Amino acid sequence: MVSLGILVSGVAHEINNPNNFIMMNAAICKNVWNDVKPILQRYYEENGDFSLGGLSYISQRKDIGNLISDILEGGTRIQRIVDSLRDFARQDSGDMDGLVNINAIVESATSILKNLIKKSTSHFSVEYAPSLPTVRGSSQQLEQVVINLITNSCHALQNPEKSLTISTAYDKDSDCVTIRCRDEGMGIAPENMKHIMDPFFTTKQSTDGTGLGLSVSYGIVEKHNGNLEFTSELGKGTTATVILPVYHGTEFIVESVS
Repeated sequence: MVSLGILVSGVAHEINNPNNFIMMNAAICKNVWNDVKPILQRYYEENGDFSLGGLSYISQRKDIGNLISDILEGGTRIQRIVDSLRDFARQDSGDMDGLVNINAIVESATSILKNLIKKSTSHFSVEYAPSLPTVRGSSQQLEQVVINLITNSCHALQNPEKSLTISTAYDKDSDCVTIRCRDEGMGIAPENMKHIMDPFFTTKQSTDGTGLGLSVSYGIVEKHNGNLEFTSELGKGTTATVILPVYHGTEFIVESVS
């Protein structure tokens, strides 16, 4: 895994450099095209049709702007994939010694994703368990997990009438805190369930799926000595549950020596 991380990090770097050139130059081309369009249109009105890149201007004038926009969109998608690759390859464990308030983590994640949630569903709710015990680890990394789970649920919802519920709880029997993300989305096919946390596995190749989000999330939860579990029924929805052990800190009393 360390060797894979080094390889992936290097590949991400090599992809990102030329992609930055593509996105920067495409943005310049888009601005140039917007400036030159009225000039070309006037020339067309005064002189008739003419050749542009080997094709007639009249057949291309609506498509060129879309072609440039497609290049920018493709570059943006590559950038998202590179960011996911970097997350996957990152070996830095961060600050794992913090005391984490799980309710605060969920509140922050839902605030960040407010617009996506509002766009995806008209039936969103959050249920916070009172007086949750603390968890030891990285607030930033655990927030990343919650953001990824909520984002996946939003993408799975087929229309705004489907619901999404986030809840926190404390299980006394296991002495664990849980975060549950339950959606009424399309669900996961049984044959895909065993692969959903495999690196690069995705059922969203035609959109923005990189297949790294759940793998990264699983790694983070595992690093916190926890577990990430899924239950799903095709056509009815999915429930993702993060299970984290409660931290029982020990207070040390230092006695003065006379």
